[in-house]
Amino acid sequence: MAMREESWKDKAYTVGGIIAGAVLVTFTALVLYSIVMRYFFSAPPRWGEEVPKILFIWMIFIGAGFADLAGANIRMTVVIDMVPRGPRRIIELIVHLAIVGMLVVLIWYSIPVLELTFNVRSRATGLAEGWKFLAMPLGCILLLINEFYRIWVILRGGVDESGSGGGGYE
Repeated sequence: MAMREESWKDKAYTVGGIIAGAVLVTFTALVLYSIVMRYFFSAPPRWGEEVPKILFIWMIFIGAGFADLAGANIRMTVVIDMVPRGPRRIIELIVHLAIVGMLVVLIWYSIPVLELTFNVRSRATGLAEGWKFLAMPLGCILLLINEFYRIWVILRGGVDESGSGGGGYE
């Protein structure tokens, strides 16, 4: 039996899963360490709350970006699956263009936040506060890559089947 070649989406899903999994394991270990140090030794680490919070934020935004690239997102497809292919493609194109617009706005408005927060240092870790906020625009960039790919597929005559059991594009 021949093995199928891994697509770029499969590779993105694997990379994203490894990154999100490693961050989740690290997050869990740091929270457990902080709990043990606080309640058993009365010596909580100064960074015990802040570092796990940063990791959690990064795990969510980057993990969501990679999951969406792989088509592992959740979609409500009951209505769109009943629409004929031609109008469906138009509706999907409008939806994906609206998503692109929203992501661009999020990235645009995150720039001043990053400029302000990268100049402020955390007392607990010494890290720039901007690291907390950088995950959002990076996650949005990953989502934008996927949205441009979905728009390209729709413009070439396909329909978006991600998240509806199809796992990809027709």
